[in-house]
Amino acid sequence: MADTIPTDAFSRRLRELTDNPGAIRSESTVHVQDFYGNLDTWHVSTFRLPGGDGTLSSEEAFLQRNGPDGALRLHLPAKIVAVIGRHREMNVARARRRGARQALETKRSKGQTIGNPAALRKARRVK
Repeated sequence: MADTIPTDAFSRRLRELTDNPGAIRSESTVHVQDFYGNLDTWHVSTFRLPGGDGTLSSEEAFLQRNGPDGALRLHLPAKIVAVIGRHREMNVARARRRGARQALETKRSKGQTIGNPAALRKARRVK
């Protein structure tokens, strides 16, 4: 009877998290079709686990891809999901900085006044 339960690491960890009443689960299925009509189906499951002190939490992700060339299953542990989150945050911050610099250059090229000159003069005198 024990042979009927999957014993691979992906299935085991997915079952552990699914059975955990404290885990918060979110799932999505995405169909990606290329120019030739080939369809890849991605199933994404993410789990958030509460930390031991009640404030910190960790996230894990499970990716399953079915396509014309076969299937793929990946388990992304908490450390990897955290790295992906940090990368996303850094890229968003860089994009915002880039946009702000471009907006500043656009204002300068149009001859617009940047900031409040009177307040800047007053602040410089105080120093």
